[in-house]
Amino acid sequence: MKRLSIILMLALMANMAMAQGNAVASAYNYLKNGQPHKAMVEIDKACNHESTKADAKTWFYKGNIYTQLYTFAHRTDGIVKGFSAKDLEIRLGPAESKRNYRKLENGEKWMYAFDLTVYIENGKVSYYEFEGEQAFKDASKGNILEQAKAAYIKSIDIDPKFEKYELAPSTAAAGLGKIANIYQNLGIVSSEEQKYDASFDFFTKSLDIKEQYIGVNDTVLILYTGYVASKNNDTANIVKYYNKLVTSKSHNVSMYVGLANIYMKQNKTDEAIEVIKKGRKVLPKEQDLLLTEANIYLKNNRAEDAERILLEAAKAAPKNAQLQYAIGTNYDKMVNDTASTLTPEQKIVAMEKGKAAYIKALELKPDYFDAAYNMGAMLNNKASAIIVEANNLPYSENDKYKAMYAEAKALLTEAKPYLEKCHELDAKDKFTMIMLKGIYSQTKDTKNFKIINDKLKAIK
Repeated sequence: MKRLSIILMLALMANMAMAQGNAVASAYNYLKNGQPHKAMVEIDKACNHESTKADAKTWFYKGNIYTQLYTFAHRTDGIVKGFSAKDLEIRLGPAESKRNYRKLENGEKWMYAFDLTVYIENGKVSYYEFEGEQAFKDASKGNILEQAKAAYIKSIDIDPKFEKYELAPSTAAAGLGKIANIYQNLGIVSSEEQKYDASFDFFTKSLDIKEQYIGVNDTVLILYTGYVASKNNDTANIVKYYNKLVTSKSHNVSMYVGLANIYMKQNKTDEAIEVIKKGRKVLPKEQDLLLTEANIYLKNNRAEDAERILLEAAKAAPKNAQLQYAIGTNYDKMVNDTASTLTPEQKIVAMEKGKAAYIKALELKPDYFDAAYNMGAMLNNKASAIIVEANNLPYSENDKYKAMYAEAKALLTEAKPYLEKCHELDAKDKFTMIMLKGIYSQTKDTKNFKIINDKLKAIK
């Protein structure tokens, strides 16, 4: 009797193992027939049984079944009455077959795999039929994509070389790639709907799969992730993902500029410069990178560094009026910076270079208000400084006073046409009018003094 009991037990165990083997086979057949909701029941049994849960095939099937279930549950998302046939083909791909359908005006019947049929009227969706759709939706509740991902990973852990040629995807790695693409598409849709939190979550899930399990460095996806982080004002993640792009030597100019600007806001000047320098190694001819580096130097009163970069940029783009204006502004700062180490002689040279740059900017763009204004203001300020110094001279130095005043008057006369040009371009700019009033007063131009003075009174 004891021997009989052992034989019966062994037979029972064999039957149970066979039953679980049958569960795997049943799951496979349901998967092949496009019935993932039924396959799900069978594969879950196999994944929990001792005889099949250590098999890479079991977990690979689960990954495919759960991915197919998710796909089927969302297969017709957005396909509503009035959806264009063109967009339908983009959404679902080419139909397996198309037939005329006389019950609708200019009707067509588009048939897809796994019993999806869409009825077209006048080039737009009228309705569709999809057998089992509600059952797919009911079965797919919960985060089945994450479960599919976990199943694929477990299959790889057991046997990274397992492959089933008859299925698509045929490997667990390919299945993970499919899930990554689903997450990426969900992220794009969420971003277009301005749901940036959801978009960021989907993009990071996609990136995690691609980086950890597929070994793909998807710089476009990294850029998307950084972009939605910026929409959320998530500075830490903007820096994180943009720095990934810097490491990858991305060719996206705006990313380098954006990251440098973030560092500037954080008072991390060295980091900002380093980012731009890395960008310039990848994109040496990009003017935006040169200008950004120059602006960093300008904001940090590093005029000589800014001069070097701006002159390099101007050499590459000699007809860029904005660059000439920036060069003039930089020399202007060098002249007026009280903390500057430049000698008086060097400041005179810097001023002449600044004037030349402003003149060049105006030659390239005659209506350039800012260039004309800065030119006039630079000359006016220099003249004012000379007049103040002259007025502080003792009476015994009358000849020097006259010489200094003549120099100041010459500067004011030189400034006048530039500021008059500004007034012509913007008749309401008060600061231009105030400088012109002073110039007319100092140069004894009583007629124009009265005109500008009356205008100033009128706007007070």
